[in-house]
Amino acid sequence: MSTPVPERISKYEISAVLGQGAMGVVYKGFDPHIRRPVAIKTIHKNLLGDPEANAQQDSIAARFRNEAQAVGRIAHPGVVAIYEFGEDEHCAYIAMEFVEGRNLEQLLLDSPLLDQPWLLHLMDQLLDALGAAHAQGICHRDIKPANLLLTTGGQLKLTDFGIARIADLNLTQVASTIGTPGYMAPEQYIGDELDHRADLFACGALLYRLLSGRPAFSGTPERVMYQVLNEHPTPPSQVDGVTRTPALDDVVARALAKHPDDRYPNAQAMRQALAVAGAAGGAGGAGDATVILPLAMRPAVSAVATGAPGTLLTPPTGWDPQVLSRIERALASHVGPMAKLMVRDAARHCADFGSLATAVSQHIAEEGQRARFLDQVEARPAGTHASAARASHPASAVSAAQPQAAQTGTPVPTASPPLTDDFRARALQALSRQLGPIAKVVVKRAAERAGGDQARFVQALVDGVDGVDRAALERELGL
Repeated sequence: MSTPVPERISKYEISAVLGQGAMGVVYKGFDPHIRRPVAIKTIHKNLLGDPEANAQQDSIAARFRNEAQAVGRIAHPGVVAIYEFGEDEHCAYIAMEFVEGRNLEQLLLDSPLLDQPWLLHLMDQLLDALGAAHAQGICHRDIKPANLLLTTGGQLKLTDFGIARIADLNLTQVASTIGTPGYMAPEQYIGDELDHRADLFACGALLYRLLSGRPAFSGTPERVMYQVLNEHPTPPSQVDGVTRTPALDDVVARALAKHPDDRYPNAQAMRQALAVAGAAGGAGGAGDATVILPLAMRPAVSAVATGAPGTLLTPPTGWDPQVLSRIERALASHVGPMAKLMVRDAARHCADFGSLATAVSQHIAEEGQRARFLDQVEARPAGTHASAARASHPASAVSAAQPQAAQTGTPVPTASPPLTDDFRARALQALSRQLGPIAKVVVKRAAERAGGDQARFVQALVDGVDGVDRAALERELGL
């Protein structure tokens, strides 16, 4: 029986059911004040008022409140943002960021083995987000593929902090045996005191699955518990049918250490170890069984290798290899060894230096670092135009003298109004709804390229980064 869809919950307009269970429903909604889509996670209000349920430390109601309280303390692009916690006459709800995409569990069911550079990039994003949570005293305690969302642009976002432990809030601490078998650390099973290193154990189990295509620990819940407490899985590089960089075995082994003191001291340390191990193996190492970037992630990395490992690293025709190398070196200081793959892939779809720099800058999560990267590569040498990219991607290859609509194919009128500060401010507001914080950088670059011409400015916004909906942008700008 389908769940009736309410017209609204509080101020939020409801349009669809995203998921449901015995305790509540998750809806797709819309915030009419800020004009953005949201996900509305609800719990039946009678559960919040059930004295017997509230007496249980791990009740669903306590976990629901815990999620809002935990995530509210984290500000990081790799964590699904929570906008509001509230109640109406029917339910309590959390309004959170709506993520277009699917979770990692769904992706792995279709493609059990990802290309090594990209699985390392996913782990790098996860550890960066976890580092931000741990810095706030928050231990997630349920890291697993189903709790990792992948946007259509390939960004990983951590969600479901329902059983998170907050170090300084006794109210929200839940029993240590809550978790997912196969990703729970030994101390979670035996009831010892937990800290952030339990999350690093789960990251080790996740990394093992990504590298080998199979769980580190499997079987009945009792068998999994015995393995976690007593056994060590076969190193990923030694799993039959899979070729991986042997240096990654040591990272997995340390993350899966039975005692917390033998694991990495923090997420950043594991992140650095992964970068070093990944660099030791180069960009390949995935073997013939690898599936590179399934559909849920392809918009951000649209050049999918179908041949032998290393296909993506061939310099794109029409680009000066020295120019690409310079951008790669600058990007590597922010994202590590995956920089080369990211730059060479983006170069296949960018028509000029400015759009290439802006496109690859999206891989830098922190806005200030992203701006510094763009400033660093701005002083570029002459001759950086990619003629081949223009030929194969006419939507991006529009000359400054004759801008043309990238998505509609409609020529831009030659007589264009001048670009005003008001128009630029409206463009920033409109583009922020599509791109988030990177919109500020895109607008700045577009204004520099436009030379005071409004039509060229709009075209530069569209060309500046993948994923801009030109029709929606023009509607918001009144064009």
